[in-house]
Amino acid sequence: MPLYSFRPTIHQLALLLALVVCSSPLGWAKEVTPLLPVDEEEAQPTPVSEFAPDSATSSPNTRYDEALTINKISVNGNRLIDDYQIKDTMVMRSGSLYKKGTLQSDLRRIYDMGYFTEKIRAVPIATRDGIHLRIEVEENAPVTGVQVNGNQIVTDAELMEIFSPQTGLPQNIKQLNESIEKIEKLYAEKGYILARVKNISDDPDGMINLDINEGRIENIHFVGNRKTKDYVVERLMRMKSGDIYNEKILSEDLKRIFGTQSFSDVRRVITASPDEPDKYDLTVELDEKKTGAISLGGGLDTGTGIFGSVGYTDPNFRGRGENFSSIASVGTGVIGRGDSLADARTYQFEVGWSTPSLRQTDNALGTSLYGRDMASINVPLGIERRIGANVTWSRPIKSFDNTAFSLGFGGERVSLREGGTSGDLSDLGITGRNTQLEGGTFLNVTPTIAFDTRDNRFDPTKGWLNTYSLTGAAGLDGASYGTASANIRKYTKIRDGIVLALNAQAGNSLIGDVPAFNMFRMGGSYSVRGFQEGGLGIGNGFLMGSAELRSKLPLWGKLKDIPILNTASTAFFADAGQVLDQAEFTSGDYAKSGFGISVGAGLRFNIPGVGPIRVDYALPVAGGNSKYYRRMNFGVGQKF
Repeated sequence: MPLYSFRPTIHQLALLLALVVCSSPLGWAKEVTPLLPVDEEEAQPTPVSEFAPDSATSSPNTRYDEALTINKISVNGNRLIDDYQIKDTMVMRSGSLYKKGTLQSDLRRIYDMGYFTEKIRAVPIATRDGIHLRIEVEENAPVTGVQVNGNQIVTDAELMEIFSPQTGLPQNIKQLNESIEKIEKLYAEKGYILARVKNISDDPDGMINLDINEGRIENIHFVGNRKTKDYVVERLMRMKSGDIYNEKILSEDLKRIFGTQSFSDVRRVITASPDEPDKYDLTVELDEKKTGAISLGGGLDTGTGIFGSVGYTDPNFRGRGENFSSIASVGTGVIGRGDSLADARTYQFEVGWSTPSLRQTDNALGTSLYGRDMASINVPLGIERRIGANVTWSRPIKSFDNTAFSLGFGGERVSLREGGTSGDLSDLGITGRNTQLEGGTFLNVTPTIAFDTRDNRFDPTKGWLNTYSLTGAAGLDGASYGTASANIRKYTKIRDGIVLALNAQAGNSLIGDVPAFNMFRMGGSYSVRGFQEGGLGIGNGFLMGSAELRSKLPLWGKLKDIPILNTASTAFFADAGQVLDQAEFTSGDYAKSGFGISVGAGLRFNIPGVGPIRVDYALPVAGGNSKYYRRMNFGVGQKF
């Protein structure tokens, strides 16, 4: 039988395929989408709730071939939300293959936009060109405005700004929740960490109603203060019962309480008020220290030399927050005094009392009685005795934060006597001795304005202390005079344990002739270090500036457990000063320049019973007279 080639025609292939499909006994042929258009009015919509992960259908009677292409997507039912916003959330696009799983996810994405009710429907409609996918939505009621109740700290305008993007659009639960978070964050940034949006509701007309609980304090309790009266702690706090709680304000209050040195630790506990569910109770926990102490000790100070002292101090006298102190000391005399200072011992006593709140008012009162007998710093080779008393009244200026006014009254008797021989006076070129040794009795008044934002008055790490004073002194047996002075200090925390401290001072006489023993002086451990006390001269005015970089001294191992060493800190400093209208008492080799600059470094230790001890080594770099150099300086407390 001859071989030949069989080549079926297109019609024959079509007939063969039809026979195979029709004769299939298992019925495995897949139902395909009708090619004829479907009446869109008869298409069965499906709510979003029925599009579960494993059962996505668009019609109970019709199935659509997942291999068919979507040729069109339309959205119905939206009035305020644009079509493109809805379509932009979908993965399906015109030209995409129709997939039930993807459609199910798209409907969920549309619902998650937050603008629509659960009545979201998908209607796939077969056409000759593919599937027309119709999305039907129902928008939430539009937001017409926001009504806020309970806000006192944050203004309506601030809150309206948060909700302004939502006004005119359908209510959006997601955006409402985000707005609530923004409101609470806004309060927290201002320190009001207890503020909460406690209720949110909407009216039929689209008005959103918010009720805010800003976190008001119902009661303040103090625990742990056995000696200290409650009112003593309470008056140190800006926060009072009935105020809205502010973490920043309370933090400053706790620092102020701790700064009294009456407590070793101060903490706060906040609880819901048992009487008022929307309010809170604040408990301040105090670890009280024993404050009254008898001190018997000694130390080293440039102005008094090696000294011994005895005293009694109590910064919480009678548990009323009053400060009482008394001390008497005897010293060997000025260290490194040179040829211009008399060789004389120092004798001092002082008794003082002060209260920060006189009769539970904003008025503070302080009194002191003192006596000193020591080598005169201002009058060469003179020995000076002073006996006096002071009373100072002060109160805050409420219209200016952290500002106070004080008025001091005092009386002082000053007498001087000779501390050198005629040969000593001749060597220094001193003449007119009788006039120099004239003393006097003065009554003085000193008004002062102070601005204080320091975080700790004993060891500040940040803030300002600025004082501006006038002094008028009436001489009972001599001339009267007046002076003015200013002292500006700035403390900046560089990082933990490192502080930059800056100080600028100035003073000048205003009227009358200031007696030599009360003139401004320059040089010494509390002035320009590196020079003797008064080693740059005395005069009717002065200018001075200092800078210190203070740092805690790092310790390792067992050194941390040594009481004195674990308080140690270092300081690198620079001082500069100028005497104005200098009074000349010495001449020749002992003449004082009136100007000097020094740099140096030092250590500070806190000695129990004495206080902070300062040891500085200063190197003069400009000005001064080498006969008045003194590189080692000792002092009690910081220079400023």
